Amino acid sequence: MGDAPVIPFLAGVVVALLVVGARWIVRRDQQSRRVERATDPYIEGLKLLVDGKKPEAFARLQQAIMAGGAPADAFVRIGRMLRENGDASKALQVHKSLTVKADLTREEKVAVYANVAEDYAALGHPERALETVEVATRRTGLRDAELSAIAARACHALGRTEEAYEHMKELKKAGGTTDREIALYLVTVAEKESDKGRARDAKKTLARALRHDPECAPALVAMARLEEQADDADDAIRLWRQAAQLSADLAPVALRSLERALYQRGTFNEIESVYRDVLETRPNDENAALGLASFYRKQGRMDDAMHLLEEYRGTNPATVAGTVLLSSLYAARGDTDELESFLDRSDRMLARDERYRCGSCGYEASEMRWHCPRCNRFDTFARTPR
Repeated sequence: MGDAPVIPFLAGVVVALLVVGARWIVRRDQQSRRVERATDPYIEGLKLLVDGKKPEAFARLQQAIMAGGAPADAFVRIGRMLRENGDASKALQVHKSLTVKADLTREEKVAVYANVAEDYAALGHPERALETVEVATRRTGLRDAELSAIAARACHALGRTEEAYEHMKELKKAGGTTDREIALYLVTVAEKESDKGRARDAKKTLARALRHDPECAPALVAMARLEEQADDADDAIRLWRQAAQLSADLAPVALRSLERALYQRGTFNEIESVYRDVLETRPNDENAALGLASFYRKQGRMDDAMHLLEEYRGTNPATVAGTVLLSSLYAARGDTDELESFLDRSDRMLARDERYRCGSCGYEASEMRWHCPRCNRFDTFARTPR
């Protein structure tokens, strides 16, 4: 009987707790729905970005920011899209507004400062881009790959190539680049040194490039030119042969240089073994096949030339140049002056003025390049149809 008054009391406590709990759950659900509504446009924006729908993604990210509660990443992405659309000034305003936020994680700070630096670079202020990277490194204490890449490009734009090289080595440690790309960058530096008449410096830079990548064909071609200028024909020939075997894109330049050097040295017949080495490495190399067939023709070995072209056309039936040359050889079997004249005209017709264009900024070059001197990007060049 003594416990009877306790039971109603406990029951009242339980009811009160249930009421409080219910209210807490309701408030939590309301807050959750508010957060969900605020972040839904952000999530949708990310999905649209993944799908490549940039205008729709931009609108959703704007909606997320206007609703409030959007993460810093939404602002970063909005700014980046503004920069990509050509409005780097407005992008800089967006990104700089984030630098004063105190609740950013270290990774978010890196992303913000990296984009501020990219904005400055896009506006033509590489020195401000470099300063931003240095501030970011001090404030975050991080050696970030993205920051190192931006610093390298900024230093290059400022003509501080040795610093750019050091940043690229830091970038390699962070897994953001390779020895091959470092070598290609050094080739660009060496070309500028050579243009300024600093052949000794250019050789040192190219030697450094080849230590990073011993099979860097652009470095081999550039070094061969310097050796030829220094009257060291043997080394030049060796380097051009190596480049021709390594790179299909640089083979035309290397083979033309080899023909000239061997002719001047009085050992033009050696070109046959050069062409054969290339064809052994790349059986479908059109430049080598046509070059060897033309060599045979000049020696009067018409059957060898025709047999070679027949074999080449068997595996490359779409070759226009091979077909024209073979037709000319068949016609030349008549040994008349008219047919010889036709053959000479076809030789001139087969000479191709090839052009290469950077897919990033549109910069054009007459030879294949691996590092764009205008936008400082790598592996962006491709042959353009003429």
